[in-house]
This record gives sequence, C-alpha cells and structure tokens, in this order.
Amino acid sequence: MINVKLYFVDDHLYRFTVNGHAEFAEHGSDIVCAGVSALVINTINSIEHFIDENIVMKNMNKSSGVIDCFFPDIKKGKYNEQTTILLQSMVFGLQNLEQVYGDYIKIKI
Repeated sequence: MINVKLYFVDDHLYRFTVNGHAEFAEHGSDIVCAGVSALVINTINSIEHFIDENIVMKNMNKSSGVIDCFFPDIKKGKYNEQTTILLQSMVFGLQNLEQVYGDYIKIKI
C-alpha cells in the first residue's frame, strides 16, 4: 500500500510524504507505483528546474519507497503561483489514481 500524507496551510500544500509500495504487480511491472513515482518525481523536478522555490527533501529512499518533501516558504505564507499549480496538479493526479486503485494507494489530508 502506498500512503500519501498531504499537509496544507491556508489551502496551500507545503509538505507531502509518500511511503510504501503498491504491490499491485511484481517489481518492474507495477503501474500504480510507476504512476505515483512519475507524478511525484516530475513535480519535484519541475519545481526545481523551472521555479526558484526552496525545497527541502527530508527523506528520499527509492528502495523503501519514501519521499518527504517540504516547502518552508509556503509554510511561512510565501506562495508562488507556479509552484501552487504544479502541486495542485500532482494532488489531482494522485487523487485520480486513488479513485481507480484505492486498494493500493491512500491519501490522507
């Protein structure tokens, strides 16, 4: 099971954690893990590449399936519209995965 925890301040996502493995299929063929990984890693990489946003990776461990990503400026109330849109897009994608594959991914807010 993949567990996603979302942390908000004033309706802005300032931290998210992802941990676990979906175990939908064997390693290398798991479309749920692949989908979650693609959404999360692409969001982090896009924010780092295109936007001047302070990102703190508290933990990132591929083998255990753990990602803990923190945005200290957002936590302090400094919002960047581009970052907000990318994070909202990631959450939307994860929620869609949860709707279809709810036995393998859970999101907590």
